[in-house]
Amino acid sequence: MLQAPTGSTQDHPPHGAPRGRLRTPSSSLAKLRLTRRAWLLLWLTATLIAVADGGLLLRGSSVTVVVEGRSRSLPAGLTVAQALGRLELPAAGDLLAVDHSVLCKGAYPSRMLVNGQPAPPTRRLQRGDRVTVARGRTRIEPVTRVTQLLAASRPGNPLRSLPTGPAQAVLDRGRLSGRVVPVAYHPAAGAAGPLAVALTFDDGPWPHTTQQMLTILSQRQAPATFFVVGRQVERYPELVRREVAAGMALGSHSYSHPQPFDRLPVARIRDEITRGRRTLQPLGIHPMAFRPPGGAASPAVTAAAQEFGDRTVLWSVDPADWQPGVTANQLVQRVLAAARPGAIVLLHDGGGNRSATVAALPAIIDRLRRLGLTLTVVPT
Repeated sequence: MLQAPTGSTQDHPPHGAPRGRLRTPSSSLAKLRLTRRAWLLLWLTATLIAVADGGLLLRGSSVTVVVEGRSRSLPAGLTVAQALGRLELPAAGDLLAVDHSVLCKGAYPSRMLVNGQPAPPTRRLQRGDRVTVARGRTRIEPVTRVTQLLAASRPGNPLRSLPTGPAQAVLDRGRLSGRVVPVAYHPAAGAAGPLAVALTFDDGPWPHTTQQMLTILSQRQAPATFFVVGRQVERYPELVRREVAAGMALGSHSYSHPQPFDRLPVARIRDEITRGRRTLQPLGIHPMAFRPPGGAASPAVTAAAQEFGDRTVLWSVDPADWQPGVTANQLVQRVLAAARPGAIVLLHDGGGNRSATVAALPAIIDRLRRLGLTLTVVPT
């Protein structure tokens, strides 16, 4: 059946009207709906592609990102969060205590700067953006500067610190950790004499390491005390002669370094002390003191040393330079954080790899002096 002319309400054309090619309403509407659906489908497809690719217009373009001086390209249209996920980022910065120990690891992550400014994670990178990744900067906790009067110290047996007069300490106290580190020391009003500190070295003499330390000490005119192991003296007597020639003091550290030293039978303790001293006799050296292995200074140990006229010497600062993996910077910070007038610092020139101690020694000497402390040997 043919469609009536537009506007007609009849189902059939009037009698005698010309016949022509006409569309049915259902066919026209169907095609119109199909056309709209096609355009809608095309628009949705284009939108999805644009979202997935970070912008249809940006396809094929890229953004240069600089990470620690190295450049690489990323597709434009990525968000800041997406870009960070594709990059190998620098380590996050830590929050350190005033003594440089870690309070919160990774507290300050890396940041992406777009055109020199911090950008939110949802910001899309566009062609022409200047993008850099800033390393998370390690920071030290806030501090409060305080002064404190330190009392005079007197020697004892065992000797744990050097005799020294009263001193005025300038300290930085961490507001989060409560720890303190010294800034400077000054003799208290009316106090006489320098504020002494002693560097001591155990477990040598040791090939290469002992000579390296002697060179550093001599160059800086820094006296020190070496507590030598008798067995090592027998192996490397020339290193002991160099220690004496450089103006260092020498003490005994037993013959074979057994541990735990204070649990040995008394007869064995005496034998270790005797044999250790005996190895120095051919070199014309009389040890100025005795240091027991591991600092094991029981009454029996101190009494045995006194039989030979030796005071037992321990220490007040132990940066643990024997720990595997310790770094030179860690050793410097540990020594400085604990240093005080009269301090005896324990280090090692033997017993293993002491490269970190060698590397740390120049800074330890220089910065102790900057605190107002004077390097000296352990007195007899």
